[in-house]
Amino acid sequence: MNTATDETADAILRILGHVDPPEDLYSVSGSRLYDQITADDLTELPEILAAARKTSGPILELASGSGRITRPLLALGRPLTAVDSSPEMLAMLKEKADTKAFNPRRVQLELVEGDMSRFDVDGGFGCVVLGASSITLLDSAGRWELFRRVRECLTPDGQFLLTVLNADNHQAPVTNHGRCTVSALDEDSFLITAEGRDPANGARHVTMIHVSFGVDGTYRSSAYASDVAFLSNSLLEEEIAAEGFSIIERRPVRLASPSPDLHDVELWVCGK
Repeated sequence: MNTATDETADAILRILGHVDPPEDLYSVSGSRLYDQITADDLTELPEILAAARKTSGPILELASGSGRITRPLLALGRPLTAVDSSPEMLAMLKEKADTKAFNPRRVQLELVEGDMSRFDVDGGFGCVVLGASSITLLDSAGRWELFRRVRECLTPDGQFLLTVLNADNHQAPVTNHGRCTVSALDEDSFLITAEGRDPANGARHVTMIHVSFGVDGTYRSSAYASDVAFLSNSLLEEEIAAEGFSIIERRPVRLASPSPDLHDVELWVCGK
């Protein structure tokens, strides 16, 4: 998927004197930043775990990243397979998984490098998890392939858990001007997140700008971008149903910092 900056991000980068185009968010350095940003993010974990506990058998986690959701899933004590397309993310996950703090019960964990829509694993999973609204990273063809593969690897009574942005409850701007947030990462750095919209193509362009300061007062910046789909939930429902799934339950995801600027998020519990 091609990355793109929006007008707000372009203006900020010019002010910072940042001349290089943003890297892919899932590049080597981008993956490390993403791991740092999400390290303490508990969003959607209670909802996913509550639903996963009602299933049985091995668990498959798609787009696992560096393990934000993997760690609490391991606490369920069931064999787990984690799939991600980023070798860097999987390397970070493997390093964490080898520690007692991350996997105290020494649960069987298999790491698989692969795209979430083209993964190759054996079947027999009682639960498949796709968190972080990662479904928005796929185009329509990718979503079709994902649903087909998930259906094939689930047991007859298995469940597919995915979190989605509730786009139907959020009115997207009609211009390329989006929203911008600034948050501290640590004492010496902060993160600027700029989001632009392309309503005509149903896409959001997210740019993350990391600014860190040196002891001499100088600073350095790095920028990463990703394109994600702004999906209508009604369209997603149609696509899921077309692949033989039904939505058994919808659970609102409680956000750590509720804000009218944030999208609503839901957990969908789907069965065959």
